[in-house]
Amino acid sequence: MITEPQARALAYLLHETRPDWGITSLLSLIDKHKDAVNIGPLIIAATTKALEPTCKTPGPIFQPGSHWPVAAKANLPRPEPCRMHIGEQAHNCRCCAADAKAMPPEHESETP
Repeated sequence: MITEPQARALAYLLHETRPDWGITSLLSLIDKHKDAVNIGPLIIAATTKALEPTCKTPGPIFQPGSHWPVAAKANLPRPEPCRMHIGEQAHNCRCCAADAKAMPPEHESETP
């Protein structure tokens, strides 16, 4: 379990690394998942995501991926399912990605 002082320390550290990530939103995100993982693996995963220039928001921190130490992956919360494609996860749906690639530029606003 992540304690309040640990969450606050991590939120401030991440905010220093990524000033565009607000402390309040980081605290809220960590609090939402405070029972899922321990502080050590969370520090590794969150810092790794914060250093990825393509990661625009802190939301993907708690999604499965290579940023998590192997031992912590089993305890992660289940990712949200894609609303349009059964069996796919919303954050990395292969079908949505294929739809976006196949759609002509004039229809980009119609992507799922």
